Amino acid sequence: MSVQLGDLRTLALMLTAATLGIGVAAWQHSLLTPPYRGADAATLVWIVFATPLALFLGWWIARPSEVALAAIVAFCIYFFTPFIAARYESCVIVHGSFNLVSCIVDTQRAQQLASQAGHRIYFEAVMVVHGCAAIVVALLRARANQHRGTA
Repeated sequence: MSVQLGDLRTLALMLTAATLGIGVAAWQHSLLTPPYRGADAATLVWIVFATPLALFLGWWIARPSEVALAAIVAFCIYFFTPFIAARYESCVIVHGSFNLVSCIVDTQRAQQLASQAGHRIYFEAVMVVHGCAAIVVALLRARANQHRGTA
C-alpha cells in the first residue's frame, strides 16, 4: 500500500507537532533535579501533558473533520500513559533492569526506591511512551483512506 501526498501531509503535521511536544516535555524535564518538590508540580504536569496536547493540535490542523477522534485518542494517550510508566518504573527500579517478578513481589520496595529517586524513571518513561504512541497514531492516520475522499 503506497502512502499518498495528502497522507504524507497528515503524517508530517502530526509527527512535527508530536516532536515539538516531546521537545517541550524534555526541556521541562531538564529544568528539574530529582527529588522533586511541590513547587515543581507545574513543570511535572507539562512533562505528562505536552505531547498529547501537541499531537491533538497537529491532528486537528491536518484533519479538522477528525477533531473529535483526535481529542479522544489524545486524551486516552494522556490518561493511560501514567499507568504504563508507573508500572514500568516499579518493574525496573529494584534491580536496574526489567524484572517481572519485581513488579509483583517487590512493590513496597519499588515505591520506596522510586520516591527516593524522585520518580525519574517514571517521567522518562512517560516521554518514551508518548513518543511511541504518537508515531503509531500518526502512521495509522496517514494510512487511513478517509481524508478528503482519498482512495
